[in-house]
Amino acid sequence: MNSAPAEPGLTDADYLRLTETWAGALFEIATGNEHVDVPSCPGWQLRHLVHHMGNVAYFVDAVIEAAGPEPEFTDAELPADAEVCAWADERTSALLHRLRGLDPETRVWNWSREPARLRFWPRCLAHEALVHAWDAYTALGRPVRLPLRGCLDGIGEVLDIHLPLRTGEVMTGRWTAEVRTDEGPCWHRAIEEGTVRALDTDPEPDVLLHGGAEQLYLGLWGRIPLTGARGTENRIAALRTG
Repeated sequence: MNSAPAEPGLTDADYLRLTETWAGALFEIATGNEHVDVPSCPGWQLRHLVHHMGNVAYFVDAVIEAAGPEPEFTDAELPADAEVCAWADERTSALLHRLRGLDPETRVWNWSREPARLRFWPRCLAHEALVHAWDAYTALGRPVRLPLRGCLDGIGEVLDIHLPLRTGEVMTGRWTAEVRTDEGPCWHRAIEEGTVRALDTDPEPDVLLHGGAEQLYLGLWGRIPLTGARGTENRIAALRTG
């Protein structure tokens, strides 16, 4: 089956809007619910989820300040319950404002094999916000639908940013994977001796994941089971992150 192209790629401005919207939603619904447990993040309550989002913004600020090397960083202390949501909102808003004023090609560190450029971080922030907003809504028993374009982009991020960082026996030898959405877009990847490359097509993939874009997104980010997956357990597990 040929890969159906996804919708036009998201821009840095799109990623920042996604972060603003979904991090904002997280902070809003967590206010007054700080001690609700988050089943998809064992051991965490909503206050920890909110603190994590604020801490991510704090860390990216440190990355920018370091101007190239990996920064020395200490996590921000967890604020009091009555202050944590406002604190995280302020940290996130300040970072988004800063990012909008910087050149995306500015040289800064990131944790991936991608070029050391600022444009890495808006995408990373967007998926932090989307996934953790879903965590929060789910913890409160409030169904939520994630945006299609965000889900499609997040599938691509797992396959092209996270998967190449995997180590161990599963990344040796050669095998192929196909992720096919009900909405049309489809990804083919070959894993060979620790490298990952895109394929135009693959009639007989070793691993096949098929389903709705949101289902696959949440499954690949470790939030829900990947139902109906075909392939060995260790290879399916290698595709998941989170």
